[in-house]
Amino acid sequence: MSPRWIVIALALGACGDKKDAGTGTGTGTGTGSSLTPAALASMYDGKCVAGDLEACRSLGIMYAEGVGVTKDMRKATALFGQSCNGGNLPACNQVALALVEGIGIEKDALKGVDVYQKACDGGYKLACRNLGLMLRDGRGVPVDAERAAKLLDTACQGGAPYACTNAGDLDVARGQLDASIQHYKKGCDDGDGISCRHMGIAYLEGKGLPTSTSAAAVWLDRGCRADDPIACRVLGAMRVQGIGVAKDVELGSKLLKRACDQKDTEACLAIEASKSGSAGTAGSGSTEGSGLASPAGPGSGVR
Repeated sequence: MSPRWIVIALALGACGDKKDAGTGTGTGTGTGSSLTPAALASMYDGKCVAGDLEACRSLGIMYAEGVGVTKDMRKATALFGQSCNGGNLPACNQVALALVEGIGIEKDALKGVDVYQKACDGGYKLACRNLGLMLRDGRGVPVDAERAAKLLDTACQGGAPYACTNAGDLDVARGQLDASIQHYKKGCDDGDGISCRHMGIAYLEGKGLPTSTSAAAVWLDRGCRADDPIACRVLGAMRVQGIGVAKDVELGSKLLKRACDQKDTEACLAIEASKSGSAGTAGSGSTEGSGLASPAGPGSGVR
């Protein structure tokens, strides 16, 4: 197996991005207040009664999380609904999530789609992302990849967190590699380390971009600096083996440790194999015995 394929095997060993599947709610109150939680809840209650829609939403968050008040999802959802009906788009996003999941209200996925679309059309890009993911995965509704792609692109262009990575992943699944590169590049430029890593892997594999280990190293470095552990792991292996970058076993080992510290199992296995001196360490030129996936293995569908 050539050194480049060993590095690709390291990349493909991880399947599933933690940031990919989550549905954003926008639940932060962002007050920075020195009031006690109970006093803060009382203040929001007074403001909500007076017609402050954001106060209603903030009070709903406190009921949803049980902060300063007794946790009550029905009351939380009712407050989100009150705020949404008045035009507060983040609250509409939370109402849609409640409808889709049946949280504090009777489950109604189709109505949730309508509310997400209302918030998206109003300019709340996180709702565009959430609806895009829902349609991509067929959660409570039929899969609609084309509509999902448009929504995720809208969210990406609007700066919704992780939307560019989601859009790029869907592009890959649909065989649209050129579009995926554009989405991943924007995602990386916006600070999403997963998108940076996907750019690096695209250069390693020559998918949508010319094969270039040196270019891959640049993007993987950006991903690692943005705290993507898989990017750190792959770049660490490249450093240990001197692939696309100057060989530096010490730095490569530090990168592998950084990935392991962030709970990347494959990096931890590579470190342990190296310590034991067994075949198949990250720097040995073999994946045998190290727990690293081969290019044809189960993890080969890069997301």
